[in-house]
Amino acid sequence: MFKCDRCSDCCFFKGEDEDPVLLPHEVYYLKILGKHFGVKLEFKQLETGFYRWIIKGYCPFYDPETRSCRIHVEKPLACRMFPLLLDIVNVGVVASSKCTWVGRCIGRIKNISSEGELAKIFPVEYEALKELLGVIYSNGVIAVAFRAKVAEDVLSKLREKCEITSCIESKLLEGLHLVLITGCSSKFVEEVVGSDNVEFLIEEKLVLVE
Repeated sequence: MFKCDRCSDCCFFKGEDEDPVLLPHEVYYLKILGKHFGVKLEFKQLETGFYRWIIKGYCPFYDPETRSCRIHVEKPLACRMFPLLLDIVNVGVVASSKCTWVGRCIGRIKNISSEGELAKIFPVEYEALKELLGVIYSNGVIAVAFRAKVAEDVLSKLREKCEITSCIESKLLEGLHLVLITGCSSKFVEEVVGSDNVEFLIEEKLVLVE
């Protein structure tokens, strides 16, 4: 089973081709976290609707002293699923050669022949991959970030008409929640959450490369 070596190679970026590709709501959420930590972030929108997170050198959320990520529990899917990489064009999954664990275990990885085996070797990363695919291939996802001391009432009302596909309660910012929703309108979501509590509310619009 995969175990991070904490080598930091995956948090260091030499060029734009190595930079993480993010979903639109992840950019909005990172901007909130960036403001909290006082770090400057740069993003580049792609024609597909995705964003590239422009990082030169170490990720601004990487802490060299502890060799850890300061937003680990809330980092983007591209980071959560690493060393797995999604090839959207060819609809395939590969393991990154930047990962030292992958380098040591390349023989075993090359012999992966089923989705089940992939999930067994990369259990946490595989779940992040599935979440990413769920957003990409959905008929439409609404992402809302809101602040509430007690969010259960809000979530219960949303579940009456919507399907909540993901819900993150921030461990870094008190009361902040990020929720991905399908099956209802953004107007309904805003009415339930309350416009005064909304940090951002967007509908994902992605164009897959044929």
